[in-house]
Amino acid sequence: MKRISLLIAISFLMFLPGFSQAQLAVLRDNGTGNPILTNAYREVKGSPYFEEFKMGTILLPNGQTVEGLQIALNAFENTMEYKLEGTLFSYSPEKIAGFKYDSESGEKVEFTSEFTIPTLGKKRFMRVLEKGKYTLLLHQYKLMMDDVSATYGAQAAKAFQNQEEFFIVKDGSVYLFKNKSKDLQQIFGEDAARANSIIKEQKLNLKSQADISRLIRQLN
Repeated sequence: MKRISLLIAISFLMFLPGFSQAQLAVLRDNGTGNPILTNAYREVKGSPYFEEFKMGTILLPNGQTVEGLQIALNAFENTMEYKLEGTLFSYSPEKIAGFKYDSESGEKVEFTSEFTIPTLGKKRFMRVLEKGKYTLLLHQYKLMMDDVSATYGAQAAKAFQNQEEFFIVKDGSVYLFKNKSKDLQQIFGEDAARANSIIKEQKLNLKSQADISRLIRQLN
């Protein structure tokens, strides 16, 4: 069955505009991912994606890349999906090193699956916000919950709910970012006093992505 899916995917690739034979060979050698045959969320309110599919680059564990495919993060399944001639395929965090694309505003958006989240003990695709002595990661995901806006008495309905957590990577260790003195001390160590000073003087809101990024940039 896997062999049949692979042959179908390769057949599609051969007719994909702008997709080079070199890229085809890289994708073929590393596996084309799992095909998604049906939409399992047709009755769920909202979308499992945070952003629409964009032309991007898949980053493979061996350092190779695959470019020229429309990709998106399925934040409910925690998979990277790509479109191929009307069919969807997906990769789990264990299969690829990450992916990247340009946002509509031109911002470079990069996701990595390098790290295991300590609160889950599993790898997840996490957005890289800052790099340096302290690397800031954003874990965006979705949960399927009861739809509280559904009409009273109607059949139970479900909706996607957005969630996010911030993590700091220091010396290879991953820490859940919390605005508590003991947590800041554990994460930043000798830089904790400086971090607290920056937070206080600049009145940073450590629930804000922009303000957390601002703090990390200054510490780096």
